Amino acid sequence: MSILIKNGTVVNEDEMFKADVLIRDGKIVDVGPSLFAGGENVQVLDATDRLVIPGGIDPHTHLQLPFMGEVAADDFYIGTRAALAGGTTMVIDFAIPTKSMMPVEAYKQWRGWADPKVCCDYGLSMAITSWSPEVEKEMEELVKPEYGINSFKFFLAYSGLFMVRDEEFYQGMLTCSRIGAVARVHAENGPVIAEKCKALLQEGVTGPEGHTQSRPEELEAEATNRACVMASQANCPLYVVHVMSKGAARAIAEHRQKDAGVSLECMAKGLEEGDPVGMLADKE
Repeated sequence: MSILIKNGTVVNEDEMFKADVLIRDGKIVDVGPSLFAGGENVQVLDATDRLVIPGGIDPHTHLQLPFMGEVAADDFYIGTRAALAGGTTMVIDFAIPTKSMMPVEAYKQWRGWADPKVCCDYGLSMAITSWSPEVEKEMEELVKPEYGINSFKFFLAYSGLFMVRDEEFYQGMLTCSRIGAVARVHAENGPVIAEKCKALLQEGVTGPEGHTQSRPEELEAEATNRACVMASQANCPLYVVHVMSKGAARAIAEHRQKDAGVSLECMAKGLEEGDPVGMLADKE
C-alpha cells in the first residue's frame, strides 16, 4: 500500500518547505513537489495548511518501572499507544537493575515486559547502579549486536537505591569510552539531598513542597559540572538527562565551548516561561 501526503509543509531538523511525501510499504521513498503515485491501492491525504513532521523519538521513558514500592502507571502497551497518538514513533526506555541485580538480567527482564506489549519501535538504555568487574564485563557484552545497548545511565542521586559513588561513575565512564558507548547521567548531589530531606522531615515538612526545598538549583548545577569534568577526564561522551535549571544549562554550555562531548535533554517543564527553573525562557 502507498500513502501520498499532498500540499503540506515538511518539517525537518534544519528547514521547513512545501512538499509532498510518498510512503510505500511503510517507508518514505520520496519527498518533493507535485509527486504522483501510480498504480492502485494509493491513499491520498491532503495536508494543506498542515505541518508534516517525522515521527518523534522520546529518548527518556520509564514505562512499567518499579520504584520505591510503586510501579509506573503506564506499562509498555498503554505508554506506547499514547506515544503513537501524539506522533512519537520510537521510545528509549531505561532498564534499571536493583543493586543486587546484574545488567544482563535487567535487560532480559525489560525485554520480557516490553516485547509482548509495545506498539511502536523501542530501544533500551541500561542503568548501572553498582560497580564490580562482573558489571564491567556485562557492559562489554551488552554493546554487542545481540543486545544492542549503546548507552549506560548513572545516577548521582537516590542514595542507597540507584546512586553510584564518584569513583564508580568514573570507572563506568572509562568503560563506556573503551567500548564505544555514551554515558548518561542523572546529575544531582545525592548525599546532600538525603541530608536536606532528613532536616525537612524533622521540621514536619511532608508535602510536595519538600521536593523543591530539598533540591535547590545549585545542587543540580554542581553535580552537572562535576559530571562534565569527570567525563572529560575519562574521554567519554556524556548525555545529561532532564536538565531543569539555568545553572546546569550554563555548566553544560561552558564545557561545550571547550569542545567537550556533552549533550543534554530538557523536559517541557524546564522550558516554561515564568517558572523559577525555566532555563530557556530567560533570554540570558
